[in-house]
Amino acid sequence: ITVLLGFTVVLALDGWSVDEEIRWQPMVDEPLQIAAAEKAEHSFTVFTYGPGTDRHRPSFGANVRFETDSVDASKLLAGWEGLAGWARSGFWNTDADRLPLRGTVWLPEAEGPLPIVLIVHGNHSMEDYSDDGYAYLGEMFARQGLIAVSVDQNMLNSSISDSLSLFDGGLEKENDARGWLLLEHLQQWRAWSKDPAHELFAKADLDRVVLIGHSRGGEAVSEAAVFNRLPAYPDDATLAFDYNFGLRGVIAIAPVDHQYDPRGRATVMQDVNYLVIHGSHDSDVTAFAGSATFNRLNFAACMDCFKAGFYLIGANHGQFNTGWGAVDSPAPFNWLLNRHPLIDGNLQREVAQTLFSAFIETVVFGNRQYEAFLADPHRAAQRLPASVRFLSQYQSAADRPLANFEEDADVASGSAAGVTLTAAALSLWREAVVDLKWRDTDSVSVLLGWSEQDAADNEMPAYSVLLKDSVPVRSGDVLTFDLAMSESTPGDLEDYESPEVIDLTLLVRDRAGQVAHLPLSKRRVLLPQIQPVLYKHAMFNSDADSEVVMQRYRFPLQEFARQNPGLDLSEIVEVRFQFDRTPQGSLWLDNIALNPGLN
Repeated sequence: ITVLLGFTVVLALDGWSVDEEIRWQPMVDEPLQIAAAEKAEHSFTVFTYGPGTDRHRPSFGANVRFETDSVDASKLLAGWEGLAGWARSGFWNTDADRLPLRGTVWLPEAEGPLPIVLIVHGNHSMEDYSDDGYAYLGEMFARQGLIAVSVDQNMLNSSISDSLSLFDGGLEKENDARGWLLLEHLQQWRAWSKDPAHELFAKADLDRVVLIGHSRGGEAVSEAAVFNRLPAYPDDATLAFDYNFGLRGVIAIAPVDHQYDPRGRATVMQDVNYLVIHGSHDSDVTAFAGSATFNRLNFAACMDCFKAGFYLIGANHGQFNTGWGAVDSPAPFNWLLNRHPLIDGNLQREVAQTLFSAFIETVVFGNRQYEAFLADPHRAAQRLPASVRFLSQYQSAADRPLANFEEDADVASGSAAGVTLTAAALSLWREAVVDLKWRDTDSVSVLLGWSEQDAADNEMPAYSVLLKDSVPVRSGDVLTFDLAMSESTPGDLEDYESPEVIDLTLLVRDRAGQVAHLPLSKRRVLLPQIQPVLYKHAMFNSDADSEVVMQRYRFPLQEFARQNPGLDLSEIVEVRFQFDRTPQGSLWLDNIALNPGLN
């Protein structure tokens, strides 16, 4: 009885942070001053739309302000059959061929046409409605002057009734339908906006659209971005598409990846602004899956597009939704979760609001100074709560990649013509796809390791990017690159332990042989991978709880010129990573580039 009582008490506790050592320190960089946007804060009205037939919630039943027709999703949905499908249809009074278009709207009291943002939830118990958990975002966007819609897709979520069909039925891999449904909502808004007799005539600006999705919804918005430009559904071209909305940006909150793969291939977005946020203590989507979506996104025609990643230390999965809360698993599994290290839910949502607002200011209203904040949040940390810890990533169409390691299997070739890669006295040098806790980042990086034991006499371990005349360098350029500490053993060391921190020297050389060098620690030393303790008992945690999450570093070339005024920035021929400040270690390096800089 004593043992049982003790076990019960342990389960009742939030948890503890024993054995969890997360090292973090802010990046030291030139402060970024961002002038406040001079715009009036709008008041707003709140209402719902839908078929008006929801038997569970009056707001989507008799109280809808505008009635909508249902849409046929049968070609995108598999598994709505058997006893589970029968139960699902009975609960919702609907089927796959007549899905409702239901949404809660925050409409600013302002002259239209207004930009519109759609917010969609992810998977959760369908009986515990998820769409109302984003009111905090809807209200914020409406005050900014956007029409905000929280889209109800609860009819596609999991249910206890799924267990009725053990061998047939039950929805799976339905994120294509979730993404398509968002576009159908926009079609409805297009119809209203074109109808002079409708109250919403000319209200929505469908050339300024942003999509936000959480969890499965975070992948669904990526699918919507792809479908938006396609003439037909990739898996069944008899379903024609005709959307082509002016999609300015996509925001993914702790998204999944590969739940739907068009044509059996990973989803690849192109020419759209993207922001992804993920929590280190997410015990639902435990891997930073959105980093793979981030890596696949490419820019071909959009010359001012960018993508930003934000890894929020201490955040979980559910607290981005006010209804999901501090536990990421249903009972009884949630009893095992270690909730002690989690940051407060209000703080987690405040960070999301700050980032999303900056994203909207940039991609919708063209206020590019907020892009500088998203590129390097450390530089304007005063915009974030003082206790917030994070890692960040950023790439833009303006980047001029020197080495992103995606081009071929030749470790000596760079990513731009005239760029070659060399190494000296390294005990570990290979290019590889970086693994996550599950799946991978869908991106190749270079893994470098060094040790005093393996270094030849008087030879400094180093990795160099060599530039020829074909690579123009401008004095205002910023050198950027991504780093993450590796847990790989460099060389043949026995009983190797990763260093507590890694420092190194960045060296720049011009054609005349003039050099300038700066320590990495001028910005911040490289810290170990974050290894959260997600569960209360050690038996449920594993060494695989850490994963590679890159941190972007930026060094304006002018800083090197200040260190050596004789350096000719227009004649740079080498950028060298010199491993002379930490005796032994290994790290991942990626996305070495020149950027015109954001002030």
